[in-house]
Amino acid sequence: MKLKLLDELKNTSAEAPLNFTFAGVQFKFTAKIKIVDEQTLEELTGKQGANDKEIVRDLLIGWDEFVDEGKQVPFATDTLEEMLAYPGITARLSVECINAQYRVQEKN
Repeated sequence: MKLKLLDELKNTSAEAPLNFTFAGVQFKFTAKIKIVDEQTLEELTGKQGANDKEIVRDLLIGWDEFVDEGKQVPFATDTLEEMLAYPGITARLSVECINAQYRVQEKN
């Protein structure tokens, strides 16, 4: 039997509130992270030389509430690439992209 619920996961994302400081600069926004199946996640993380930048480029699909100098920063590849130039930011985003794959919310 093929579960319809699992089909719904193919086009979903998780939201992850981020609030971290890198080199004294605070970054605070809600990341939108694509949810993938185990095989895809293994392909991204399991290969030799797995690259944090590749993980972030593949899984981070947007953000909300990202403010810079009082203005909302829309998600754009060039802005993301600016951030990925700093290994500390890249590593933090990569960890969150992977952690989001395992985060399950309990319902009461």
